[in-house]
Amino acid sequence: MTDDELFESMGRALGRRPGWHYEPSSTPGGLPAWGLDRGGQMTLSATVIDGVVTVYVPDSDLEVAVGGVTELVGWLDAYGDEYLAG
Repeated sequence: MTDDELFESMGRALGRRPGWHYEPSSTPGGLPAWGLDRGGQMTLSATVIDGVVTVYVPDSDLEVAVGGVTELVGWLDAYGDEYLAG
């Protein structure tokens, strides 16, 4: 699966979740992402880097390579509520 295909698959999964939206790249050469907002503040973002779905947590500057879409959904099911609720 290409990065573009993986990103599309990730988008289908995240687009069904509350609070998630597509974030186009704002800089040349940057990667598009899916973002989770809470009250207008980005709490999580997810993108694909070299075939791996990666979640970024801005508050702690933490980057988590979760693997694929199935692993992303599992990670969000386990940890995502704390970022949605605050």
